[in-house]
Amino acid sequence: MALDTFNKRSRPAIFRKLSEERFDLLVIGGGITGASIFRDASLRGMKVALVEAKDFASATSGRSSKLIHGGLRYIKNLGLRLAWESCHERNLHIRLNKRLVRPLPFLVPLYRDHGDPRWLMRLGMMLYEALSGFNNYKFHRFLNREETLSIAPVLPPKGLTGGCLYYDAVINDSRWTIEVLKDGVAHGGVAVNYAPVTELLHEGKHVVGVRIHDEIRGTQYAVRSRVVVNATGIFADQIRRLDGHDAGKSRRLSKGTHLVFAEEDVPLSTTIVFPSPLDGRSLFLAKHEECFLFGTSDHWEETNPSLPIPAETDVDYLLASLNQFMPEAQLDQSRVQFVYSGFRPLLANGDQSTNPSSVTREDAIDVSSSGLVSVAGGKLTTARITAKRVLDQVIKLIGRDSTWTECTTQKFSIGGTNEAVAESLAYWVRRCPRLTSYFRVLYHRYGLDASQICAEVLRLQGTEPTAEPIRAEVQYVCRHEMVCTLEDLIDRRAGFLYWNAEKRLERLRYGAEVIRAELDLSEQEFESQWLAYREHLKRFHSLPQKGTEST
Repeated sequence: MALDTFNKRSRPAIFRKLSEERFDLLVIGGGITGASIFRDASLRGMKVALVEAKDFASATSGRSSKLIHGGLRYIKNLGLRLAWESCHERNLHIRLNKRLVRPLPFLVPLYRDHGDPRWLMRLGMMLYEALSGFNNYKFHRFLNREETLSIAPVLPPKGLTGGCLYYDAVINDSRWTIEVLKDGVAHGGVAVNYAPVTELLHEGKHVVGVRIHDEIRGTQYAVRSRVVVNATGIFADQIRRLDGHDAGKSRRLSKGTHLVFAEEDVPLSTTIVFPSPLDGRSLFLAKHEECFLFGTSDHWEETNPSLPIPAETDVDYLLASLNQFMPEAQLDQSRVQFVYSGFRPLLANGDQSTNPSSVTREDAIDVSSSGLVSVAGGKLTTARITAKRVLDQVIKLIGRDSTWTECTTQKFSIGGTNEAVAESLAYWVRRCPRLTSYFRVLYHRYGLDASQICAEVLRLQGTEPTAEPIRAEVQYVCRHEMVCTLEDLIDRRAGFLYWNAEKRLERLRYGAEVIRAELDLSEQEFESQWLAYREHLKRFHSLPQKGTEST
């Protein structure tokens, strides 16, 4: 399957391929775990397909804390294996995929009377560096009081003794998931969204495929596969029930809420990590492109899995924690640009008193008596390793084909090597120096595929001098990234993402003509989707009204 057929118009052909061929592996779930399994299998030479009920990265993998991190707090919980894996994966991705994974300094302020003492932080950081193989992006360093205040002058000075500066990385989680998935498609995998599984197909007692429903055209298809992997995250138990089994291990939903502030509203020049004055749990105010991301609340939610709505209690907790810790910043509700919540599927022992922050983020893989492989837990940072473990289990079930290679995801960059990306970018910068900054952003988002967008930008401006460069980007994502709705486009594909609901709606309205043409939407269909997206933003990404709770 080629990326130029990975689009809405090619869906009939994709479904024909899914229904006519028999696959080695079928992955259910298009989050980062499913996408990573899909890519790994494609690179090995396996015949692999992936189906997603809604849009790729539309659940947990698009609502995370947007960090690729070693997990400093895991050390406190003695989760040394997970911390080791996380540190090594972070370092690997910074080296292989630096266009997508951006290393940044994280500052932990140190206080005399609260928080971790300096000696404990020194011990923890040395262990953190050791678990990284002393191969972190930059070695940590301790700052004195004056150096700490020079970086973060808004920190409360009373009792401040200094700070610790260490490095982790930030990422656009949905962009990361899409790029991983696209790489699997480019290496021969077949993937489609808006295709929920309605039935597991059995021969005797063994799962041999699934029946899916195309939500766009309303048709049903049977997909056959030697092995089916359930990588649906918060929906994993729903697939297990289709197999006639209750949940194996106790899975619970932990809800995390994040607030987004404009960069100019936050009087900081770097990311800070601090304990909440309310309950001591670790919070971060992370610097991203043109914004600061603040989070995260973390509590059990007893509900059916769906898209979680930010609750008043979540927002109040975060703002109260921030303003008690750093009152001079004056970051209240009026400064919040955007809000979102996400569920994490965690493996718990059923003890209601267990703090979700202390529950392991390790993955767990089980195989039912029917051969259905289910994976739960895991995290964005370690998804590549989780995928390798899942495929090791798949090969145990069906045996190894002599044409398949070993896992190679640790060797190959996504979307082109760092050197090739830099060389291609330099070419287009020489062609059009005035668009240097935009071209650089495109290469960060799309890798070598950005060359297509740059070429279209120059072609459009040659024929239509007033044409906006962004038009070529819209054309690219619609033609190569399986965009089906306006929400897909503006929330999870387009790099010109604004952390502001009104700006998102304005951008869709402004680009209506080219979007309608690319997605084959009538004026009425566009208007209907625009109104639906406006309601989506109001429900899931706006501050809750006082006196209301999420449902």
